[in-house]
Amino acid sequence: MALSTWNKQAYLMLVEAKIKEIIQRPAKEKLTYDIMDTEKSKKYKLVALQEKQRQMKVGEIIQGVLGNYKTFQDLGVGHETGLDLMSTERKIIAEVKNRTNTDNASSRKANKDKLAKFKQQHSDYECIYGMINAKTKEETMKGKINTIQHNGVEIKEYIGMEFMRYILGEDTDSIMEFVKKTIDKYYL
Repeated sequence: MALSTWNKQAYLMLVEAKIKEIIQRPAKEKLTYDIMDTEKSKKYKLVALQEKQRQMKVGEIIQGVLGNYKTFQDLGVGHETGLDLMSTERKIIAEVKNRTNTDNASSRKANKDKLAKFKQQHSDYECIYGMINAKTKEETMKGKINTIQHNGVEIKEYIGMEFMRYILGEDTDSIMEFVKKTIDKYYL
């Protein structure tokens, strides 16, 4: 959505429709086989599978929420940059993760490589590795910003509320409350 045509009510309606679609998407319930499975262990495995799928859906929701806010674009899957969000007006590109520990070391390096490559080609952009949640509630709510050097360029790591407020600005609290209520509304 372009900033000049951005309307918060239209945005919230779009976000609600995306949340509904993502939440109501059928979940997989087929477990991988394990020779040591028992009826009891299969119940635990199913709960773990359901939680993993919920986390993935929440991550997709957050990317959609941020990627449709004002001048931001959700780059989705398969974008040439391999990254998640971009605002050409604000000169920001970001890789978004749900938690600080979502990526293993090789994935984290690959994501930072993508950000660094973009920065080398577009020096006027701020390249952000954004992480929604830290290890604890306190760390998440306080938030944090780190400036790192990767492949000879500067990348910013935004963690927790620092990231959310940087993208959503003055609308952060109202949008986050709306998203939480909407997830609860459609989560079965």
